[in-house]
Amino acid sequence: MSIPRRIIQVHRSPDIQRELRETWIAQNPGYEYLFFTNDEARDFVAKHRPGLLPVYDKLPGIVQKVDLFRYLVVHEIGGIYADVDTICCAPIDSYVDMERDHLVGGMEMTLHHYRHGTATYMENYATPYQVCNWTFAAPKGHLALALCMQRIEYYANQMSVEQLVEWSKADRFTLEITGPAMWTYVLNEFLAGTRQGAVTILPRLTWGSLPHEQRVASNAGAIMVKHLFEGFWKNKAPAKNYVVRL
Repeated sequence: MSIPRRIIQVHRSPDIQRELRETWIAQNPGYEYLFFTNDEARDFVAKHRPGLLPVYDKLPGIVQKVDLFRYLVVHEIGGIYADVDTICCAPIDSYVDMERDHLVGGMEMTLHHYRHGTATYMENYATPYQVCNWTFAAPKGHLALALCMQRIEYYANQMSVEQLVEWSKADRFTLEITGPAMWTYVLNEFLAGTRQGAVTILPRLTWGSLPHEQRVASNAGAIMVKHLFEGFWKNKAPAKNYVVRL
């Protein structure tokens, strides 16, 4: 099954990051573009997976709800999901095989590329590498997305609302329960061959460049999506020696 030529984004208001969102439309003429407000995202969950709605409502963090929604919406209708604080720098068709039956992710960080020590790495990333979940593409019904939803549901059901609120004060918890750490662990099962279903991981700069790397002229040809890290959700300030927000 091919990946539908469809771009999906979500935020609390369509007035937010309008100029950034228009880069996706301009670079990809002929693609369907869908924008969901947070309320519309909840309605989508209620319509397509009513059994997941109690879990969606139980998750205390808006970023946790959006994580669950992104896996669900691409699973249900297929396409490419992108956070609204991203800039599309090149047509998707120029580097992603949209005709192939595969999930496409982008490497976010590796131990090799990280410059700030093991302790800080462990606070922010899965090990030994992390795949970003702010941009990904997949055909409708890809098993990895179904497993992400199942895993979030299972994790959330092990905890009370009060426990979820308390544990969500720790940034690492969100990474593990709904975010890119959980996402990476699921994709690892496919990359290791223990699950059936094709997964393609793009080189790190393609979707995973950091702001300081985006300012290097020689990187321009490798960067297809710029993530501006403006949807900053973490509770703690970054390490003093770290120059960008994570």
